[in-house]
Amino acid sequence: MGKFRLLIAVFAGTLFYTLISVAGGRDGIWASNQLQEQKQALSTYTARIEKTNGELSLEKIALEKDLDVIAAYAKKLGYVSEGEKLVKLSGLAAREVHIFDPGTVMRHQEVSYIPEWICKFVSFLVFFLVYVMLLLLDIQSGNIQLPVFKRQIKNVGGIQVYDMQQIG
Repeated sequence: MGKFRLLIAVFAGTLFYTLISVAGGRDGIWASNQLQEQKQALSTYTARIEKTNGELSLEKIALEKDLDVIAAYAKKLGYVSEGEKLVKLSGLAAREVHIFDPGTVMRHQEVSYIPEWICKFVSFLVFFLVYVMLLLLDIQSGNIQLPVFKRQIKNVGGIQVYDMQQIG
């Protein structure tokens, strides 16, 4: 395990970086779901505007080519053709005119995601923690022996001198 300690820690850090980036990164699942919701709202809104456009296009064509529709609008405005008599009745509610909603501008909304620096920081933190954990496991199992320093105390002319062993 001692030989693969660094490799295992790098693998764990890389794995966590990949998982965090895929789940919550700039192009991750979380951001993709937010963009999908925006796309669906825009599609619904576009369909509503296209329906209104279709109705208005049919009404325009009818006003350009259908003489009966033109006559009906003219009578509504008070025009009378030759030989016709117009009778206006007061007290009746006027026919309601349909007002079409042209819609409002929908702007792109920025999506939320986990910044790249947080993904990298977490991966380095996982790398460091896994490496330290594996190092401590190797020390506990006896695969790594730490040097032990022994102090030797000597008295030289009434002064205590500490002599440390040198390793090397």
